Amino acid sequence: MQQEVNYLQQLLATLRTRLLVMAASVGIALEEAGKALAANDPGRATAVMENDAAIDALENEIDEMALQLLARTQPVAGDLRFVVSALRMVVDLERIGDEAVSVAEQAVLMQDTPGCAVIPQVLPMFQRAREAYEQAVRIFRENRADEALQCIHGDGEALQCEVRIIQGIMERLSDPTSGLKPPLAMHIILITLTRIWRRSINIAEHVYFISQGESLKHNKLEDKTAPPAALADGMEEDIATATEDPTTANPAEV
Repeated sequence: MQQEVNYLQQLLATLRTRLLVMAASVGIALEEAGKALAANDPGRATAVMENDAAIDALENEIDEMALQLLARTQPVAGDLRFVVSALRMVVDLERIGDEAVSVAEQAVLMQDTPGCAVIPQVLPMFQRAREAYEQAVRIFRENRADEALQCIHGDGEALQCEVRIIQGIMERLSDPTSGLKPPLAMHIILITLTRIWRRSINIAEHVYFISQGESLKHNKLEDKTAPPAALADGMEEDIATATEDPTTANPAEV
């Protein structure tokens, strides 16, 4: 009996390790995509796109590992919750990797777009998403269920951020003196949409489920999702900057 328990724990530890490896690979992809965007570096962006195959391979490996673990050991309670959450978490990690590729693709497409000096002003929004991801990975690595509960505050902030930045872009498009052209607006929207942010919140929710046995996916109270006032105030300033007319931007900042 003890041998079976030890075998299960070894498999669970291996599964956890592979998830952390995948999380680290996705984190590198996000970092490199951001650098490609900031430096207008198509070579770095191309590397992000090429390395996505390794992340996809990790997803397949973890899927197979989790399914075999379920079939061979029939885990229960917290162990079962961990395996089920691993199958869900790996999907979020793979999708975040895809978002890194999407940002890299926009970096390549925008290199010849007139007015692309606006892009450095969009970077703070991308950085917010990266910070949310890094927080979620830390919560998983350290099994911080208390922080996982706090992390879902970002869901409301992400939604407000997305709505306001798109609203700002639409307002500038309707203003013939703004200088913002539809092709550039499309690229900005594709970069600043907050899917990375929301997928990161999903990861934190999985950690809470593993630890507490309670799903937060469709059970978010209003007071949990409302962003703190300080975050909302800072978000408004970032959005105003992100939609700033590139012709009036400070050259030292661009």
